[in-house]
Amino acid sequence: MAPLEWILLVEDEADHRLLVKAALGRVSAQIHIHEVVDAEKAMTWLRRVAAEPSGLKGGMVVLDLGLPGASGFRVLEWMRDVPALEKLPVVVLTASENPMDADHAFNLGARGYFQKPADPRLYVEIFQRALRLVENGSESPERP
Repeated sequence: MAPLEWILLVEDEADHRLLVKAALGRVSAQIHIHEVVDAEKAMTWLRRVAAEPSGLKGGMVVLDLGLPGASGFRVLEWMRDVPALEKLPVVVLTASENPMDADHAFNLGARGYFQKPADPRLYVEIFQRALRLVENGSESPERP
């Protein structure tokens, strides 16, 4: 798989967006990060990018499950119903500790599932693992 060029970060909490952006900046400064704060904005953004020639190439979604309005699960369900988006890699980054959430996310096609760490320094490790998972094109998902 091609190296990542962009990430759509779907996260409603500003503090978590800052932590993710800082961690990604340390892992790879070349990746452009697009931010949206809810499921509807994520679907609108992805719909627009999918319509562009090779718009999805080199992309990945980092998805929180606990969004205002529709959940991150709704985004995953919708993506898997859109042929242009069904293979776009998605990594879940959530506060949920419920193992059933991880199972559900994987059943909907997520490539990785990571819990938001209490220690902000661990975000770098999470994104090193997530980027390796996606860039290597691994078919086996990363489980908690």
